[in-house]
Amino acid sequence: MMRRRMARRMMRHHHHGPCRDDAAPSREDRLRLMEEYRRDLEQELADVSERIVELETEAEAPVKS
Repeated sequence: MMRRRMARRMMRHHHHGPCRDDAAPSREDRLRLMEEYRRDLEQELADVSERIVELETEAEAPVKS
C-alpha cells in the first residue's frame, strides 16, 4: 500500500533538468555553513563537558540526610 502511494507521488513529480532554486550552494557558502556548524558543535561539546563535570561533582558530594 505504501509503495503504491510513493510510486504515485513519484510519477506525478516530473523534473526536466535542475531547478535554479535547487542549485547547490557555492563553495564559499558551504564553507561558511560548515564553519558555523563547527562552532555550534564546539559549543554543544563544551555544554556537555560542563554538565559531565557537574554530575561528577554531585556524585562525589556527601548525601545530606
